[in-house]
Amino acid sequence: MSTKKLNKFVDLSKKLVNFKDYSIEEQEEFVSNAIAIYRNNNLGSSAITTQVARFFLFLVDPRMEVTA
Repeated sequence: MSTKKLNKFVDLSKKLVNFKDYSIEEQEEFVSNAIAIYRNNNLGSSAITTQVARFFLFLVDPRMEVTA
């Protein structure tokens, strides 16, 4: 797993939200979710772009509700 690509995915995801306004718990959950999404979707073999981060943001961001 490429740490550089993982960090890029986390950083791009953070830039899509106002990350500094999140509580410490929300920030930790956000980063943890981003790492899990990166690993579970084998994103290490993909180009990491803002589009990729935006696509997975609803799973990464603890403030977003997932509705069925």
